[in-house]
Amino acid sequence: MQKVAILLTSYNRREAALSCLRNLYSQADAMKGEEKYDFSVYLVDDGSTDGTSDDVAEIFPGVKIIRSDGGLYWNQGMRLAWEEASKDEPDFYFWGHVGTTLHEGALSTLMETSEYLRHKAIVVGTCSSMNGALTYGGRQRKGRLIPPDDTIPIPCHTFDRNIVLVPRSVYTELGGLEAKYRHNYGDYDYGVRAFKSGIYRVIAPGVLGICERRTGIPAWRDSSYHLDERMGFLLSPKGRPPKEQFRYDCRNRGFFYALWHQISISASVLFPVMKKRRRG
Repeated sequence: MQKVAILLTSYNRREAALSCLRNLYSQADAMKGEEKYDFSVYLVDDGSTDGTSDDVAEIFPGVKIIRSDGGLYWNQGMRLAWEEASKDEPDFYFWGHVGTTLHEGALSTLMETSEYLRHKAIVVGTCSSMNGALTYGGRQRKGRLIPPDDTIPIPCHTFDRNIVLVPRSVYTELGGLEAKYRHNYGDYDYGVRAFKSGIYRVIAPGVLGICERRTGIPAWRDSSYHLDERMGFLLSPKGRPPKEQFRYDCRNRGFFYALWHQISISASVLFPVMKKRRRG
């Protein structure tokens, strides 16, 4: 029987975390009859004050909860979950996301796709919004989202964090997520590292889950904020921290593109988007 470690991180998203766990356990329970996989869940609770850990422990006592102090964000939280899970030497690591709901049979599709590729590839799942628009999944080198094929896996350059299956053979070669990122970039960076190591990255067939995408102007480009506020948003872990952005851009597209992108981002902060006024 092959062991699958499901990795999650959460901060003050109690209801989302509980909903995600119900969804994941229903997927795992549906696969028990195959007697091929044994699932374990590792959840990093990054200093939540909304009772996430207590409720998870009561409702899902099998979840291995790792508590932290609230300073990890997504990338560092997932790194901690991954390090803890690796102690049990599982055969697969599944990146879960508390804001993502898997469609029925999604986890099975990922495992079947991995088996088809002899468990040598990273397998990515595609998400859509409730209205059917694609939101997350495999991406081209320049970041464009790639629509999945309905029946066969197709290649991608890198990928979003929402639905990702990493077999042990990949982890053995690449290790976990890059330690120098706090929140963003770790997922894209992992795909680029896999590309440079000659490891296949494929998008599983069909749309496998639902996750809404945030829309609107990012705060660091929004003219309704003062310059010092926009700079604060830019430098925050959930913004575009220059060192982290530069590191990822260099790895993905080279030094000169990274330099140009820094100039472009700085210009967007200095000359933000003006919101259109409504006509009265």
